[in-house]
Amino acid sequence: MHWIMWVFWGFFLGIILAAYLVDRLGSRKYNLEHKKTMNQVAAQANSDREVERYNNQSF
Repeated sequence: MHWIMWVFWGFFLGIILAAYLVDRLGSRKYNLEHKKTMNQVAAQANSDREVERYNNQSF
């Protein structure tokens, strides 16, 4: 039964080590903050205009 504990905790330790190695070997090439494309900027501006138009309508 003692070996089950080693397998259990070894599995989690392996996952943590693998994640660390992928992070280091990948040299953190990923970037969660990306610049918006022109299409995204235009869509945001259009959405803002629509919201303003809707907010300015009198009921």
